[in-house]
Amino acid sequence: MLYPQYGLANRLRAIASAKILADFTGRKLYVNWIPNSQCNIEWEDLFINRLAHYPSQLSAFIEGVNLYDDYKKVNEFYWDIPQSLISNTSDVIAVSACCNFQPREMALETYTALKSLFYRSLQPIDIIQRSVSDVHKRYFERHEVVGVHIRRAEHLHRKKQDPRLVSPTTFFIEAMEKVLRDNPDTRFFLSTDDKKEEKTIRQLFKMAVIVHEKEKVSRYTKKGMQDALIDWLLLSRTSKIIRSSTSSFSEEAAVVNMIKHESILREEELSRIHYKTWVKVQVKSHYRVLKEEGVRNYLFYSYNYRKGQALSWIRKKLL
Repeated sequence: MLYPQYGLANRLRAIASAKILADFTGRKLYVNWIPNSQCNIEWEDLFINRLAHYPSQLSAFIEGVNLYDDYKKVNEFYWDIPQSLISNTSDVIAVSACCNFQPREMALETYTALKSLFYRSLQPIDIIQRSVSDVHKRYFERHEVVGVHIRRAEHLHRKKQDPRLVSPTTFFIEAMEKVLRDNPDTRFFLSTDDKKEEKTIRQLFKMAVIVHEKEKVSRYTKKGMQDALIDWLLLSRTSKIIRSSTSSFSEEAAVVNMIKHESILREEELSRIHYKTWVKVQVKSHYRVLKEEGVRNYLFYSYNYRKGQALSWIRKKLL
Protein backbone atom coordinates (compact mmCIF):
# COMPACT_ATOMS: atom_id res chain seq x y z
CA MET A 1 0.00 0.00 0.00
CA LEU A 2 1.81 3.11 -1.24
CA TYR A 3 1.19 6.69 -0.12
CA PRO A 4 3.25 8.78 -2.58
CA GLN A 5 4.48 12.10 -1.17
CA TYR A 6 5.52 15.62 -2.27
CA GLY A 7 5.60 16.81 -5.89
CA LEU A 8 4.65 15.20 -9.19
CA ALA A 9 8.00 13.61 -10.10
CA ASN A 10 8.61 12.48 -6.52
CA ARG A 11 5.26 10.72 -6.56
CA LEU A 12 5.81 9.13 -9.96
CA ARG A 13 9.20 7.68 -9.01
CA ALA A 14 7.75 6.32 -5.76
CA ILE A 15 4.93 4.61 -7.68
CA ALA A 16 7.40 3.21 -10.21
CA SER A 17 9.60 1.87 -7.39
CA ALA A 18 6.60 0.39 -5.60
CA LYS A 19 5.41 -1.33 -8.79
CA ILE A 20 8.86 -2.83 -9.37
CA LEU A 21 9.09 -3.96 -5.74
CA ALA A 22 5.55 -5.40 -5.70
CA ASP A 23 6.30 -7.44 -8.82
CA PHE A 24 9.68 -8.50 -7.39
CA THR A 25 8.11 -9.76 -4.14
CA GLY A 26 4.90 -11.20 -5.61
CA ARG A 27 2.59 -8.69 -3.94
CA LYS A 28 -0.34 -6.66 -5.29
CA LEU A 29 0.18 -2.90 -5.42
CA TYR A 30 -2.36 -0.39 -4.09
CA VAL A 31 -1.81 3.37 -4.30
CA ASN A 32 -3.56 6.08 -2.31
CA TRP A 33 -2.85 9.26 -4.28
CA ILE A 34 -3.89 12.18 -2.06
CA PRO A 35 -3.78 15.73 -3.52
CA ASN A 36 -2.17 18.37 -1.30
CA SER A 37 -0.45 21.76 -1.52
CA GLN A 38 2.60 20.21 -3.21
CA CYS A 39 0.65 18.36 -5.90
CA ASN A 40 -2.95 19.54 -5.88
CA ILE A 41 -4.55 17.30 -8.48
CA GLU A 42 -6.30 13.94 -8.67
CA TRP A 43 -4.53 11.09 -10.48
CA GLU A 44 -7.51 10.78 -12.85
CA ASP A 45 -6.90 14.35 -14.05
CA LEU A 46 -3.42 13.33 -15.22
CA PHE A 47 -3.54 9.74 -16.49
CA ILE A 48 -6.00 7.26 -17.98
CA ASN A 49 -4.31 4.36 -16.15
CA ARG A 50 -6.24 3.28 -13.08
CA LEU A 51 -4.73 2.96 -9.60
CA ALA A 52 -6.03 0.32 -7.21
CA HIS A 53 -6.97 2.06 -3.94
CA TYR A 54 -6.90 0.58 -0.43
CA PRO A 55 -9.48 1.76 2.14
CA SER A 56 -7.10 2.59 5.01
CA GLN A 57 -5.52 5.83 6.18
CA LEU A 58 -1.80 6.00 6.84
CA SER A 59 -2.55 6.35 10.56
CA ALA A 60 -3.95 2.81 10.56
CA PHE A 61 -0.44 1.39 10.14
CA ILE A 62 2.31 1.08 12.76
CA GLU A 63 5.83 2.39 12.21
CA GLY A 64 8.36 -0.44 12.33
CA VAL A 65 5.68 -3.13 12.09
CA ASN A 66 3.80 -2.68 8.81
CA LEU A 67 4.63 0.95 7.96
CA TYR A 68 7.82 2.16 6.26
CA ASP A 69 8.31 5.90 6.00
CA ASP A 70 11.16 7.52 4.04
CA TYR A 71 10.55 10.81 5.89
CA LYS A 72 12.11 9.23 8.97
CA LYS A 73 15.32 7.85 7.50
CA VAL A 74 15.59 8.92 3.91
CA ASN A 75 19.30 8.00 3.55
CA GLU A 76 18.67 4.37 4.54
CA PHE A 77 15.27 3.97 2.91
CA TYR A 78 16.64 3.24 -0.55
CA TRP A 79 18.06 -0.10 0.56
CA ASP A 80 16.25 -0.91 3.82
CA ILE A 81 12.67 -0.97 2.59
CA PRO A 82 13.01 -3.72 -0.04
CA GLN A 83 14.95 -5.94 2.37
CA SER A 84 12.58 -5.32 5.29
CA LEU A 85 9.52 -5.85 3.10
CA ILE A 86 10.78 -9.17 1.76
CA SER A 87 10.99 -10.56 5.29
CA ASN A 88 7.72 -8.96 6.50
CA THR A 89 4.86 -11.45 6.67
CA SER A 90 2.09 -8.86 7.28
CA ASP A 91 -0.83 -9.17 4.88
CA VAL A 92 -0.76 -5.44 4.16
CA ILE A 93 2.34 -3.25 4.24
CA ALA A 94 2.19 0.53 3.93
CA VAL A 95 4.97 2.63 2.42
CA SER A 96 5.00 6.44 2.61
CA ALA A 97 7.59 7.59 0.11
CA CYS A 98 8.94 10.08 -2.39
CA CYS A 99 12.25 8.33 -3.07
CA ASN A 100 13.56 5.50 -5.19
CA PHE A 101 13.75 2.13 -3.44
CA GLN A 102 15.60 -0.61 -5.26
CA PRO A 103 16.12 -4.26 -4.23
CA ARG A 104 19.79 -5.04 -3.57
CA GLU A 105 19.59 -8.11 -5.78
CA MET A 106 18.55 -5.96 -8.76
CA ALA A 107 21.21 -4.25 -10.87
CA LEU A 108 20.82 -0.48 -11.30
CA GLU A 109 20.56 -0.92 -15.07
CA THR A 110 17.68 -3.37 -14.65
CA TYR A 111 15.93 -1.15 -12.11
CA THR A 112 16.24 1.92 -14.35
CA ALA A 113 15.01 -0.03 -17.38
CA LEU A 114 11.94 -1.19 -15.42
CA LYS A 115 11.23 2.37 -14.31
CA SER A 116 11.46 3.48 -17.94
CA LEU A 117 9.04 0.73 -18.94
CA PHE A 118 6.58 1.81 -16.22
CA TYR A 119 6.75 5.49 -17.20
CA ARG A 120 6.18 4.66 -20.86
CA SER A 121 3.12 2.58 -19.90
CA LEU A 122 1.41 5.67 -18.47
CA GLN A 123 -1.24 7.18 -20.73
CA PRO A 124 -1.95 10.89 -20.20
CA ILE A 125 -5.53 12.08 -20.47
CA ASP A 126 -6.57 13.39 -23.88
CA ILE A 127 -6.11 17.13 -23.26
CA ILE A 128 -2.55 16.58 -22.03
CA GLN A 129 -1.64 14.16 -24.81
CA ARG A 130 -2.95 16.60 -27.45
CA SER A 131 -0.84 19.43 -26.07
CA VAL A 132 2.30 17.26 -26.00
CA SER A 133 1.69 15.99 -29.54
CA ASP A 134 1.02 19.51 -30.84
CA VAL A 135 4.24 20.99 -29.44
CA HIS A 136 6.24 17.97 -30.57
CA LYS A 137 4.85 18.09 -34.11
CA ARG A 138 5.36 21.86 -34.52
CA TYR A 139 8.78 22.25 -32.96
CA PHE A 140 10.51 18.92 -32.31
CA GLU A 141 10.15 17.03 -35.58
CA ARG A 142 13.14 17.26 -37.92
CA HIS A 143 15.19 19.09 -35.27
CA GLU A 144 17.74 18.24 -32.62
CA VAL A 145 16.05 19.38 -29.39
CA VAL A 146 17.89 19.58 -26.08
CA GLY A 147 15.86 19.93 -22.89
CA VAL A 148 16.66 22.66 -20.35
CA HIS A 149 15.10 22.50 -16.91
CA ILE A 150 15.70 25.47 -14.57
CA ARG A 151 14.00 24.97 -11.23
CA ARG A 152 13.78 27.85 -8.78
CA ALA A 153 10.60 28.05 -6.66
CA GLU A 154 10.81 26.12 -3.38
CA HIS A 155 13.76 24.11 -4.65
CA LEU A 156 16.49 23.24 -2.10
CA HIS A 157 14.81 25.35 0.61
CA ARG A 158 14.69 22.36 2.96
CA LYS A 159 18.47 22.28 2.72
CA LYS A 160 18.54 26.06 3.30
CA GLN A 161 20.21 26.63 -0.06
CA ASP A 162 19.54 29.09 -2.88
CA PRO A 163 18.97 27.27 -6.20
CA ARG A 164 20.24 30.36 -8.05
CA LEU A 165 23.60 29.95 -6.34
CA VAL A 166 23.76 26.15 -6.53
CA SER A 167 22.68 26.03 -10.21
CA PRO A 168 23.45 29.53 -11.57
CA THR A 169 21.74 30.84 -14.69
CA THR A 170 25.14 31.75 -16.18
CA PHE A 171 26.14 28.07 -16.03
CA PHE A 172 23.00 27.12 -17.96
CA ILE A 173 23.78 29.76 -20.59
CA GLU A 174 27.34 28.49 -20.96
CA ALA A 175 26.12 24.89 -21.36
CA MET A 176 23.60 25.96 -24.01
CA GLU A 177 26.21 28.00 -25.88
CA LYS A 178 28.48 24.96 -25.95
CA VAL A 179 25.67 22.88 -27.49
CA LEU A 180 25.20 25.53 -30.19
CA ARG A 181 28.91 25.63 -30.98
CA ASP A 182 28.78 21.89 -31.66
CA ASN A 183 25.50 22.08 -33.55
CA PRO A 184 24.20 25.59 -34.47
CA ASP A 185 20.82 24.22 -35.58
CA THR A 186 19.95 22.81 -32.14
CA ARG A 187 16.74 23.94 -30.47
CA PHE A 188 16.08 24.02 -26.74
CA PHE A 189 12.89 23.03 -24.97
CA LEU A 190 12.83 25.20 -21.86
CA SER A 191 10.93 24.15 -18.74
CA THR A 192 11.12 26.49 -15.76
CA ASP A 193 8.97 27.62 -12.86
CA ASP A 194 10.41 31.14 -12.99
CA LYS A 195 9.15 33.67 -15.56
CA LYS A 196 12.28 35.83 -15.14
CA GLU A 197 14.49 32.90 -16.06
CA GLU A 198 12.28 32.17 -19.06
CA LYS A 199 12.51 35.79 -20.22
CA THR A 200 16.30 35.81 -19.88
CA ILE A 201 16.81 32.60 -21.84
CA ARG A 202 14.36 33.59 -24.58
CA GLN A 203 16.02 36.97 -25.02
CA LEU A 204 19.46 35.38 -25.36
CA PHE A 205 18.60 32.42 -27.59
CA LYS A 206 15.49 33.80 -29.33
CA MET A 207 13.97 31.45 -31.92
CA ALA A 208 16.07 28.52 -30.72
CA VAL A 209 13.93 28.32 -27.55
CA ILE A 210 10.72 26.28 -27.39
CA VAL A 211 8.32 26.81 -24.48
CA HIS A 212 4.98 25.27 -23.59
CA GLU A 213 3.05 28.48 -22.95
CA LYS A 214 1.20 28.70 -19.64
CA GLU A 215 -0.69 31.42 -17.83
CA LYS A 216 0.84 30.60 -14.47
CA VAL A 217 3.13 28.03 -12.90
CA SER A 218 1.32 26.59 -9.88
CA ARG A 219 1.17 23.41 -7.82
CA TYR A 220 -2.12 24.56 -6.34
CA THR A 221 -4.34 24.32 -9.41
CA LYS A 222 -5.44 21.50 -11.68
CA LYS A 223 -4.31 23.44 -14.76
CA GLY A 224 -0.93 24.17 -13.20
CA MET A 225 -0.29 20.49 -12.49
CA GLN A 226 -1.42 19.45 -15.96
CA ASP A 227 0.99 22.00 -17.45
CA ALA A 228 3.75 20.50 -15.30
CA LEU A 229 3.04 17.03 -16.70
CA ILE A 230 3.12 18.41 -20.26
CA ASP A 231 6.55 19.92 -19.57
CA TRP A 232 7.74 16.65 -18.02
CA LEU A 233 6.63 14.61 -21.02
CA LEU A 234 8.19 17.05 -23.49
CA LEU A 235 11.48 17.01 -21.56
CA SER A 236 11.43 13.22 -21.84
CA ARG A 237 11.28 13.51 -25.65
CA THR A 238 14.42 15.62 -26.00
CA SER A 239 17.82 14.16 -26.91
CA LYS A 240 19.48 15.34 -23.69
CA ILE A 241 18.53 17.38 -20.61
CA ILE A 242 20.54 20.22 -19.06
CA ARG A 243 19.07 20.38 -15.58
CA SER A 244 19.02 21.98 -12.15
CA SER A 245 21.04 19.98 -9.66
CA THR A 246 19.10 17.46 -7.51
CA SER A 247 15.74 18.16 -9.16
CA SER A 248 13.72 14.94 -9.43
CA PHE A 249 11.50 16.52 -12.12
CA SER A 250 14.14 16.47 -14.85
CA GLU A 251 16.00 13.46 -13.45
CA GLU A 252 12.91 11.28 -13.80
CA ALA A 253 12.02 12.81 -17.18
CA ALA A 254 15.39 11.56 -18.43
CA VAL A 255 14.54 8.04 -17.27
CA VAL A 256 11.38 7.83 -19.42
CA ASN A 257 13.30 7.33 -22.66
CA MET A 258 16.72 6.67 -21.10
CA ILE A 259 18.32 9.90 -22.33
CA LYS A 260 21.45 11.59 -21.01
CA HIS A 261 21.26 14.46 -18.55
CA GLU A 262 23.79 17.05 -17.42
CA SER A 263 23.45 18.54 -13.95
CA ILE A 264 24.31 22.23 -13.55
CA LEU A 265 26.11 22.63 -10.25
CA ARG A 266 28.42 25.05 -8.44
CA GLU A 267 29.75 22.50 -5.97
CA GLU A 268 31.15 24.91 -3.40
CA GLU A 269 27.63 26.21 -2.70
CA LEU A 270 26.47 22.79 -1.48
CA SER A 271 28.47 23.22 1.73
CA ARG A 272 26.98 26.64 2.47
CA ILE A 273 23.71 27.56 4.15
CA HIS A 274 21.76 30.46 2.64
CA TYR A 275 19.50 31.49 5.52
CA LYS A 276 18.19 34.65 3.82
CA THR A 277 16.83 32.68 0.88
CA TRP A 278 15.35 29.99 3.10
CA VAL A 279 13.43 32.51 5.24
CA LYS A 280 12.21 34.33 2.12
CA VAL A 281 10.88 31.07 0.64
CA GLN A 282 9.07 30.21 3.87
CA VAL A 283 7.36 33.60 4.03
CA LYS A 284 6.37 33.46 0.33
CA SER A 285 5.02 29.93 0.67
CA HIS A 286 2.79 30.80 3.62
CA TYR A 287 1.60 34.04 2.02
CA ARG A 288 0.68 32.28 -1.22
CA VAL A 289 -1.40 29.67 0.59
CA LEU A 290 -3.14 32.41 2.61
CA LYS A 291 -3.91 34.41 -0.54
CA GLU A 292 -5.01 31.53 -2.76
CA GLU A 293 -6.63 29.18 -0.25
CA GLY A 294 -8.13 31.55 2.33
CA VAL A 295 -7.67 31.86 6.08
CA ARG A 296 -9.26 28.53 6.98
CA ASN A 297 -7.15 26.46 4.58
CA TYR A 298 -4.07 28.47 5.52
CA LEU A 299 -4.53 27.63 9.21
CA PHE A 300 -4.93 23.97 8.26
CA TYR A 301 -1.76 24.18 6.11
CA SER A 302 0.16 25.92 8.90
CA TYR A 303 -0.99 23.35 11.45
CA ASN A 304 0.17 20.44 9.28
CA TYR A 305 3.47 22.21 8.59
CA ARG A 306 4.18 22.71 12.31
CA LYS A 307 2.99 19.19 13.07
CA GLY A 308 5.45 17.83 10.50
CA GLN A 309 8.28 19.83 12.04
CA ALA A 310 7.40 18.60 15.53
CA LEU A 311 7.18 14.96 14.42
CA SER A 312 10.53 15.28 12.65
CA TRP A 313 12.13 16.65 15.82
CA ILE A 314 10.60 13.88 17.96
CA ARG A 315 11.76 11.18 15.54
CA LYS A 316 15.32 12.48 15.57
CA LYS A 317 15.33 12.49 19.38
CA LEU A 318 14.04 8.92 19.51
CA LEU A 319 16.65 7.58 17.09
